[in-house]
Amino acid sequence: MKDRLALRAVLEKLLLQKGDRNTFSDGESLLTSGRLDSVDTLELVVLLEQDYGIDFSNGFDRDDLDSVDSILNLIQAQPAAPKVSMHAMEQRAT
Repeated sequence: MKDRLALRAVLEKLLLQKGDRNTFSDGESLLTSGRLDSVDTLELVVLLEQDYGIDFSNGFDRDDLDSVDSILNLIQAQPAAPKVSMHAMEQRAT
């Protein structure tokens, strides 16, 4: 639950930087819908690489970063996601 809330806070911050104050569900598309763009995608990739050690050097499937649910699935699929990472994510959201 805490992971979900921290991730939502990061995504809300990215949306607010664009002036988008609309709510979104955990399964709602944020990239394919155009609410987040390629620059936002890069920010997410960097955050996931730094905080979770996810290796995107071979590229990534945009669908994996399209919603809260898909990003959490990507994080949970990692062999040993650091537990401290959500704290770092929360810091970025503030």
